[in-house]
Amino acid sequence: MSKVFRKSFEVRWDGVDLNGHLRNTRYLEYASTARLSQLAEAGWDVRALQKEGFAVVMLGEEITYRREVFFGERVSVSCEVVGLSDDGSRWRIRHSLSREDGEVAAVVSSLGAWIDIRARKITAPPSGIRAALEAHRSDGFEVIGGRP
Repeated sequence: MSKVFRKSFEVRWDGVDLNGHLRNTRYLEYASTARLSQLAEAGWDVRALQKEGFAVVMLGEEITYRREVFFGERVSVSCEVVGLSDDGSRWRIRHSLSREDGEVAAVVSSLGAWIDIRARKITAPPSGIRAALEAHRSDGFEVIGGRP
């Protein structure tokens, strides 16, 4: 198994709903920030992506909620690549959001693709980006199809 990338967040006041729970959109924001941090750690920050003419486009996301998270708690978000298309243009990443006690609070499944920002088309990324994703493959990794 490859290494699992993790990033922690403190739940701030602006991240909770009227019930005092972490609001639903914040789960997606934490997952997105963790994904971008994972790429940046591998040398692919926003500037490097822009220089190469690539960006991420989201094709779908799904959240499964398991436990409550409240204001002031810390959440750890893991990123595991569970699928890549043959050419690396499309990817699927699973994010587990865990509370301080280790309980999984939610799982976010993200399906995305690389877009050539000049051509405005989904395309295979530079080999370095693909290598960055390959470094975080999960045990259950699978090759995914071209179009969703």
